[in-house]
Amino acid sequence: MGDLVVFTGAGISVDSGLRAFRGAGGMWNDHPIDQVANFLTWRDNFDVVHAFYNTLRMQLRAVEPNAAHEAVARWQRDCGATVITQNVDDLHERAGARDVAHVHGRLTEMRCVACGAVWDIGYRAWRQDVERCRCGAREDVKPNVVMFHEVAPLYGFMWSCFESLAPQDLLVVIGASGTVVDIGHVAEAAPCATVLSNLESDPDRVIRDEQFTVALHGRATETAERLDRLVARWRAASGEVARA
Repeated sequence: MGDLVVFTGAGISVDSGLRAFRGAGGMWNDHPIDQVANFLTWRDNFDVVHAFYNTLRMQLRAVEPNAAHEAVARWQRDCGATVITQNVDDLHERAGARDVAHVHGRLTEMRCVACGAVWDIGYRAWRQDVERCRCGAREDVKPNVVMFHEVAPLYGFMWSCFESLAPQDLLVVIGASGTVVDIGHVAEAAPCATVLSNLESDPDRVIRDEQFTVALHGRATETAERLDRLVARWRAASGEVARA
């Protein structure tokens, strides 16, 4: 049996009650990216940035993993799947997944850009008026979320996983738009079977159904069972994927 690589985006967590950043109802419609997610300007908007991520962190506390998160955790447990996510939530871990590569960081952590310290804050607000890093810095403390124009430390690992895909492997993509990481072109170039699960087919998107061996449409919780069957068939057929 080959390797299973799972790549997830915001769409997998929407069914748990978290808003996506892009698209209809996305958070970027309410909050300008340059105000709350730009590494070049975040200090200029210090209070606004922390208010924004504090709200997201406390919202995360109120939601639970869904059937798609649970399926991914099961694949990891049963066949050692590598899980790579663009999401900053912890729903994969709460569903039972381990060693998830959060390529855009983690909402439940803070990071000091002055000394490099990273620490867990859980689901509470960070009180930027009184709290500091252990090094004493305050205005250098930011959510440990990768912003635009900021280095993404785990991108090297992510691209290495994609480049090492072999014919017997399987790449499963769930809830990704392809806007930040062009996973559609990754799938197109991959020598193995590839599966996409997205809410709907959209010809105007960066990611397209025809770039994948199989494309499923529907909410993540609705397609989880079909994805399960596809993964089971791949495991049984040494790399072949039939339509569910």
